[in-house]
Amino acid sequence: MKVLVACEESQEVCKAFRAKGHESYSCDIQEPSGGHPEWHILGDALVAIKGGASDHDGRTDA
Repeated sequence: MKVLVACEESQEVCKAFRAKGHESYSCDIQEPSGGHPEWHILGDALVAIKGGASDHDGRTDA
């Protein structure tokens, strides 16, 4: 199952879904603190739900 966890910078829920074998991503307007920026969409969750990209595309250097 593909999962988008909106408003989550900690990535705790995202990591729990990944531990169960799901393809999950956290999404927030803040940088992720969970240690997996490659699993994080930095931007508006409503844009991500509609298939839009963030300005950062998972990068934390932008």
